Amino acid sequence: MHSLRIGKGKRKAKARPRSKSDRAISTIMANLTMLIIVVFLSTLLFTWSIASFGAYQTGAGYWFGNRSLANQERPVVENVFFYQSGSGYFAKIYVRNVGSIELTLDSVYLNSTRYNIAPQLFGVNQVALLVGSNGLLLSGTFAKGALQKITVATLRGTTLTTTWVA
Repeated sequence: MHSLRIGKGKRKAKARPRSKSDRAISTIMANLTMLIIVVFLSTLLFTWSIASFGAYQTGAGYWFGNRSLANQERPVVENVFFYQSGSGYFAKIYVRNVGSIELTLDSVYLNSTRYNIAPQLFGVNQVALLVGSNGLLLSGTFAKGALQKITVATLRGTTLTTTWVA
């Protein structure tokens, strides 16, 4: 029979002490750490996206809501009279609101030149002369029979462009 020799003739390998570079975290701890990082980053991304989309929807809702009101505005230039008084040229512009809501006229353009006027409120079906009893004092001279392009604009952004003969 063979005899089993224990301890004689064989050397036992000594366990060498571990250095700091040999030490590592276990795979379980590594997986938990990665899971915590992923959950944290996904929560951060979710919070950011909700805030961003909320701000976008608020702005878009305001824009679409304002446009729906602007679509209910209907200014109409009823009549325009051009005349000369002394050395000045004037235009009497009559505007009517045929829309379903009140509108405020803010700007008048004649041949792409803006004339500053005080904002004027027009009720539904109301007609009024723009800029007092004399009308709008114009810059430059106007020939009789020449075409004049008139644009009126409201505070909500509705514009109407018409062409009249001076």
